[in-house]
Amino acid sequence: MFTVRALTFFTRSINSQRELEEEFSLATNTLVDVEKSLVERGYKVFTKRVSFPGLNRELSHRLVEYCGKGFLISTGYSKLTREDIVELTTNGIYTPILHSNSQSSEKIREYVETIIEASNKNLLAATKIAIGFHSGDFITPYFPDSSSPGFRFIGISLLYPRILLKLLRSTGSLDEAFRKVFIEVESVVNIVKNTSGLNVKVDYSLSPWMSESVVEIYEYSGYSLLDPGALYYTWLLNKYISDFSNPNIKTGFNEVMLPYTEDFKLLEYGERGLLTARRLLYYASTCVAGVDMIVIPEDRDKLKKLILDAMALAFTKKRPMSLRAIPVPGNPGDKVDLGVFGRVTIIDY
Repeated sequence: MFTVRALTFFTRSINSQRELEEEFSLATNTLVDVEKSLVERGYKVFTKRVSFPGLNRELSHRLVEYCGKGFLISTGYSKLTREDIVELTTNGIYTPILHSNSQSSEKIREYVETIIEASNKNLLAATKIAIGFHSGDFITPYFPDSSSPGFRFIGISLLYPRILLKLLRSTGSLDEAFRKVFIEVESVVNIVKNTSGLNVKVDYSLSPWMSESVVEIYEYSGYSLLDPGALYYTWLLNKYISDFSNPNIKTGFNEVMLPYTEDFKLLEYGERGLLTARRLLYYASTCVAGVDMIVIPEDRDKLKKLILDAMALAFTKKRPMSLRAIPVPGNPGDKVDLGVFGRVTIIDY
């Protein structure tokens, strides 16, 4: 059965502490009810999340009170200072940074300082910051780059690499494998909609979580990420995602995701010295998250230039893209303890 990777409640607009309390209570109660309905039908829910619509500074800091209650929380696209972002992420709140103007490259230096300061406070704090290169109306249940449009609905993403690979092995056909997977998605959507009474949107992205590896699908199909053909196969997977997803409920990225610390095969490549930030950026020319969860040396100049390269790629592709980096003291090949992600090898730029 499927695992719902992100079950995300998008809130309405909020202007007061009372409205914040009421909305969070409604969101969490709804998510608990939906999770129960899904579990009763054999599905699993990996994370429950609440995405706010860009709160003011005072309300953003109020969110810290709700941490540690089993729900991931995003402030949405808020206008926050570096100090605000560092404090919030250190306390567990996701704070996306929206960068929608390709001409405003002078902001990149501030992003670098924000990410490094957060990482110095707590490595996991840096995992809660993403720079989103796209317009403000972009909507995805994936964190950190998530912000509510100001009205209520449920967003979901699915964890399906293992199921897709099993179907590919049994049918020998990507066409048939994606068709069967996305039929199952419709069943999940109906359960969520009937239980919550809200509209439901889906980010159909093919994303990993450790042993649920996207990279294994490449290797099984004869297209190693380390060899020529990787971009073609990424394009092919993206085409199937586009062809078989329901356009009426689709939202977000809807592409292959290759977050470094979330796929055990990518971590293995990093440990063997086969990955660099530049190589992951190369993958991002055809996948959405080739520059996600990268653990790199703390180097302000190189990080700035990497972000500039990602910005240039995003606006050239004219597709939404995010970047999430964890800069750490150390050298490529060294390992750092990244909490739930385990001991992770630092890769070079």
